[in-house]
Amino acid sequence: MSKVKIIHAAVDVFSENGYHRASMDEIALRANVAKGTLYYHFPGKAQLFKTLVVQGFQEVIDKIRADLQADLTLEEQIRRIVRHNLDLFLESSGLAHIVFNELSNGIDQEVLEELKKLRIDYIHFLAEVLEEGKQEGVLRDVNCQLAAAGIVGMLDSAANYFMSNTHELSRDHMERFFYTIITSGLFMTAGE
Repeated sequence: MSKVKIIHAAVDVFSENGYHRASMDEIALRANVAKGTLYYHFPGKAQLFKTLVVQGFQEVIDKIRADLQADLTLEEQIRRIVRHNLDLFLESSGLAHIVFNELSNGIDQEVLEELKKLRIDYIHFLAEVLEEGKQEGVLRDVNCQLAAAGIVGMLDSAANYFMSNTHELSRDHMERFFYTIITSGLFMTAGE
Protein backbone atom coordinates (compact mmCIF):
# COMPACT_ATOMS: atom_id res chain seq x y z
CA MET A 1 0.00 0.00 0.00
CA SER A 2 2.78 2.47 0.84
CA LYS A 3 4.41 1.85 -2.56
CA VAL A 4 1.17 2.89 -4.29
CA LYS A 5 0.95 6.03 -2.11
CA ILE A 6 4.55 6.86 -2.97
CA ILE A 7 3.91 6.49 -6.69
CA HIS A 8 0.83 8.74 -6.58
CA ALA A 9 2.67 11.37 -4.55
CA ALA A 10 5.70 11.17 -6.85
CA VAL A 11 3.58 11.80 -9.95
CA ASP A 12 2.26 14.99 -8.35
CA VAL A 13 5.65 16.20 -7.11
CA PHE A 14 7.47 15.53 -10.40
CA SER A 15 4.64 17.08 -12.40
CA GLU A 16 4.54 20.21 -10.26
CA ASN A 17 8.27 20.74 -9.77
CA GLY A 18 10.01 19.06 -12.70
CA TYR A 19 12.61 16.38 -12.26
CA HIS A 20 15.46 18.53 -10.96
CA ARG A 21 13.45 20.45 -8.34
CA ALA A 22 11.51 17.43 -7.07
CA SER A 23 12.79 16.07 -3.77
CA MET A 24 12.51 12.70 -2.11
CA ASP A 25 11.65 14.52 1.15
CA GLU A 26 8.64 16.18 -0.49
CA ILE A 27 7.53 12.87 -2.01
CA ALA A 28 7.74 11.09 1.37
CA LEU A 29 5.82 13.95 3.01
CA ARG A 30 3.05 13.91 0.39
CA ALA A 31 2.82 10.11 0.49
CA ASN A 32 2.65 10.29 4.29
CA VAL A 33 5.41 7.68 4.63
CA ALA A 34 8.71 7.67 6.46
CA LYS A 35 11.78 8.45 4.36
CA GLY A 36 13.09 4.99 5.19
CA THR A 37 9.99 3.46 3.64
CA LEU A 38 10.45 5.57 0.52
CA TYR A 39 14.10 4.53 0.16
CA TYR A 40 13.20 0.90 0.87
CA HIS A 41 11.01 0.87 -2.24
CA PHE A 42 13.09 3.26 -4.37
CA PRO A 43 16.83 3.72 -3.75
CA GLY A 44 16.84 7.14 -5.41
CA LYS A 45 14.91 9.79 -7.27
CA ALA A 46 16.03 8.56 -10.69
CA GLN A 47 14.78 5.02 -10.03
CA LEU A 48 11.45 6.32 -8.74
CA PHE A 49 11.06 8.54 -11.78
CA LYS A 50 11.92 5.65 -14.09
CA THR A 51 9.23 3.52 -12.43
CA LEU A 52 6.61 6.21 -13.05
CA VAL A 53 7.58 6.62 -16.69
CA VAL A 54 7.68 2.87 -17.35
CA GLN A 55 4.23 2.47 -15.80
CA GLY A 56 2.80 5.33 -17.86
CA PHE A 57 4.12 3.99 -21.15
CA GLN A 58 3.12 0.44 -20.23
CA GLU A 59 -0.46 1.53 -19.57
CA VAL A 60 -0.68 3.17 -23.00
CA ILE A 61 0.94 0.18 -24.73
CA ASP A 62 -1.44 -2.20 -22.94
CA LYS A 63 -4.45 -0.11 -24.02
CA ILE A 64 -3.24 0.00 -27.62
CA ARG A 65 -2.53 -3.75 -27.62
CA ALA A 66 -6.03 -4.43 -26.28
CA ASP A 67 -7.42 -2.24 -29.06
CA LEU A 68 -5.38 -4.18 -31.62
CA GLN A 69 -6.84 -7.46 -30.34
CA ALA A 70 -10.32 -6.11 -30.97
CA ASP A 71 -11.34 -6.25 -34.60
CA LEU A 72 -11.05 -2.52 -35.27
CA THR A 73 -10.38 -0.70 -38.51
CA LEU A 74 -7.00 0.99 -38.83
CA GLU A 75 -8.81 4.33 -38.70
CA GLU A 76 -10.29 3.45 -35.31
CA GLN A 77 -6.93 2.10 -34.10
CA ILE A 78 -5.28 5.42 -34.97
CA ARG A 79 -8.11 7.34 -33.31
CA ARG A 80 -7.48 5.36 -30.14
CA ILE A 81 -3.71 5.75 -30.38
CA VAL A 82 -4.24 9.52 -30.50
CA ARG A 83 -6.62 9.30 -27.52
CA HIS A 84 -4.31 7.09 -25.43
CA ASN A 85 -1.28 9.28 -26.14
CA LEU A 86 -3.18 12.42 -25.21
CA ASP A 87 -4.35 10.65 -22.03
CA LEU A 88 -0.73 9.91 -21.13
CA PHE A 89 0.49 13.41 -21.91
CA LEU A 90 -2.43 15.29 -20.34
CA GLU A 91 -3.03 13.17 -17.26
CA SER A 92 0.66 13.24 -16.37
CA SER A 93 1.62 16.29 -18.37
CA GLY A 94 4.56 17.20 -16.16
CA LEU A 95 6.02 13.71 -16.39
CA ALA A 96 5.52 13.50 -20.14
CA HIS A 97 7.17 16.90 -20.60
CA ILE A 98 10.17 15.79 -18.55
CA VAL A 99 10.53 12.53 -20.47
CA PHE A 100 10.32 14.12 -23.89
CA ASN A 101 12.03 17.44 -23.30
CA GLU A 102 13.99 17.90 -20.08
CA LEU A 103 16.00 14.73 -19.53
CA SER A 104 19.48 15.93 -20.27
CA ASN A 105 21.55 16.13 -17.12
CA GLY A 106 21.34 15.60 -13.42
CA ILE A 107 19.83 12.13 -13.74
CA ASP A 108 21.70 8.90 -13.32
CA GLN A 109 23.16 8.04 -16.74
CA GLU A 110 22.01 4.42 -16.58
CA VAL A 111 18.42 5.47 -15.84
CA LEU A 112 18.60 8.14 -18.54
CA GLU A 113 19.65 5.53 -21.08
CA GLU A 114 16.82 3.23 -19.99
CA LEU A 115 14.28 6.04 -20.40
CA LYS A 116 15.61 6.92 -23.85
CA LYS A 117 15.36 3.26 -24.80
CA LEU A 118 11.79 3.14 -23.49
CA ARG A 119 10.84 6.11 -25.69
CA ILE A 120 12.52 4.49 -28.71
CA ASP A 121 10.80 1.16 -27.99
CA TYR A 122 7.46 2.96 -27.78
CA ILE A 123 8.05 4.64 -31.15
CA HIS A 124 9.03 1.24 -32.63
CA PHE A 125 5.81 -0.22 -31.24
CA LEU A 126 3.72 2.49 -32.92
CA ALA A 127 5.72 2.07 -36.13
CA GLU A 128 4.79 -1.64 -36.18
CA VAL A 129 1.11 -0.70 -35.99
CA LEU A 130 1.58 1.69 -38.92
CA GLU A 131 3.63 -0.89 -40.84
CA GLU A 132 0.69 -3.31 -40.71
CA GLY A 133 -1.52 -0.67 -42.26
CA LYS A 134 1.06 -0.06 -44.94
CA GLN A 135 1.28 -3.79 -45.73
CA GLU A 136 -2.51 -3.93 -46.01
CA GLY A 137 -2.41 -1.10 -48.54
CA VAL A 138 -4.34 1.29 -46.31
CA LEU A 139 -1.44 3.64 -45.56
CA ARG A 140 0.82 5.42 -47.97
CA ASP A 141 4.32 4.08 -48.56
CA VAL A 142 5.94 6.10 -45.77
CA ASN A 143 8.79 5.59 -43.35
CA CYS A 144 6.78 4.21 -40.42
CA GLN A 145 9.50 4.91 -37.84
CA LEU A 146 9.58 8.56 -38.84
CA ALA A 147 5.77 8.72 -38.91
CA ALA A 148 5.55 7.20 -35.41
CA ALA A 149 8.19 9.58 -34.04
CA GLY A 150 6.31 12.47 -35.64
CA ILE A 151 3.00 11.39 -34.13
CA VAL A 152 4.48 11.08 -30.63
CA GLY A 153 6.31 14.41 -30.89
CA MET A 154 3.31 16.22 -32.32
CA LEU A 155 0.96 14.91 -29.64
CA ASP A 156 3.44 15.76 -26.88
CA SER A 157 3.82 19.33 -28.16
CA ALA A 158 0.06 19.65 -28.59
CA ALA A 159 -0.53 18.45 -25.03
CA ASN A 160 1.98 21.01 -23.73
CA TYR A 161 0.19 23.74 -25.71
CA PHE A 162 -3.22 22.56 -24.53
CA MET A 163 -2.18 22.65 -20.86
CA SER A 164 -1.25 26.33 -21.22
CA ASN A 165 -4.27 27.24 -23.34
CA THR A 166 -7.18 25.17 -22.03
CA HIS A 167 -9.57 28.07 -22.59
CA GLU A 168 -8.90 28.07 -26.36
CA LEU A 169 -10.04 24.57 -27.28
CA SER A 170 -11.50 21.41 -25.83
CA ARG A 171 -9.65 18.15 -25.43
CA ASP A 172 -12.20 16.51 -27.74
CA HIS A 173 -11.55 19.13 -30.42
CA MET A 174 -7.80 18.56 -30.10
CA GLU A 175 -8.26 14.79 -30.43
CA ARG A 176 -10.38 15.17 -33.59
CA PHE A 177 -7.96 17.71 -35.05
CA PHE A 178 -4.89 15.50 -34.66
CA TYR A 179 -6.73 12.42 -35.85
CA THR A 180 -7.61 14.33 -39.03
CA ILE A 181 -4.06 15.61 -39.55
CA ILE A 182 -2.49 12.19 -38.97
CA THR A 183 -4.92 10.23 -41.11
CA SER A 184 -4.91 12.84 -43.90
CA GLY A 185 -1.16 12.50 -44.16
CA LEU A 186 -0.93 8.73 -43.84
CA PHE A 187 -4.00 7.23 -45.47
CA MET A 188 -4.26 6.43 -49.15
CA THR A 189 -6.89 8.41 -51.00
CA ALA A 190 -9.02 7.29 -53.90
CA GLY A 191 -6.93 7.18 -57.06
CA GLU A 192 -3.54 6.80 -55.32
